[in-house]
Amino acid sequence: MYHVLAGNPGRVLSRHELARRAGLAELSPRRADSLIVGIRRCIGADRVRTVRRRGWMLIA
Repeated sequence: MYHVLAGNPGRVLSRHELARRAGLAELSPRRADSLIVGIRRCIGADRVRTVRRRGWMLIA
C-alpha cells in the first residue's frame, strides 16, 4: 500500500482505490485503515494526510 501512495504523491486515493491497486481488494475495507496506521508509524504521521470523505495522500 505504501508503494501505491509513494507512486502518487500529492494525489488523494480512496480506500477502495488503494486496496485495488495494492492487490488487497478482496480483503475487508477496514484493512486499508490498519495498513495506513502502520505506514504512519514507519514514516511519520505527518507524511500521510487524511482527506475527509475522500481518502489519503502522501505528502512529499
